[in-house]
Amino acid sequence: MTGIILAAGSGRRIKIHKPKGMLNIGGKPLIEYSIRNLQRAGVDRIIIVTGFHSEIYETHFEDREGITLVHNSEYANCGSLHSLHTALSSMDDDDVVILDSDILYNWDEFSHFMQSRFKNAILATNVPDGRNDACYLEMDLADHLVKVSKNINCVNLGNDEPWEYIGITKSSRESLAQIRAYIEEKYSSTGSIDHEYDYVFESIETKYNILKYPDYIWSEADDNQQLAYMVNLVYPKINLC
Repeated sequence: MTGIILAAGSGRRIKIHKPKGMLNIGGKPLIEYSIRNLQRAGVDRIIIVTGFHSEIYETHFEDREGITLVHNSEYANCGSLHSLHTALSSMDDDDVVILDSDILYNWDEFSHFMQSRFKNAILATNVPDGRNDACYLEMDLADHLVKVSKNINCVNLGNDEPWEYIGITKSSRESLAQIRAYIEEKYSSTGSIDHEYDYVFESIETKYNILKYPDYIWSEADDNQQLAYMVNLVYPKINLC
């Protein structure tokens, strides 16, 4: 299995002069927690897609075994879908797990997710009260993904509480051809590479299972408020692998 960490973004909202994956959390870069989790879960190759201040990653990971850096030269003009495209263009078909670089999350549920029998799956948790920046999930009665949206009014929750996508997805080698075809069609039909990768999984033939982990301990670092939450409330609680 290959791990893909999308790490090209600039982190404008937290006003730093380094990639978000290099934020100092507990005395080491945030991205190192995902690398440790992936390796512990048996992922033998990790691709990190760089962009903003890529030289910082290059220095940090120089000669690190099992880690390949690929550069998204269009990072300033594109969305995360192009980073995924950059990663897939650098590799042969393989089962993959795709992660955002700016997340911190508990090991136990992640380990269960990685060991689950589903090769195409999305890790989800319920949306806590007061969270207004969730990536909401609509699913069918079999817990297959139907739709992803930042707007809760654009998803049909039925009688269920809202669940969110946190930026961790498994995708089988058989699905990669569909993902590549979706990306090429999206670029061709829109004339743009400015798209987010979150929406690819609802748009291809492969069905993605939503694996639910209630009250999951995790955080992203999209802005300073989320970063403070990560440092003060999430990091002290997580179990490290």
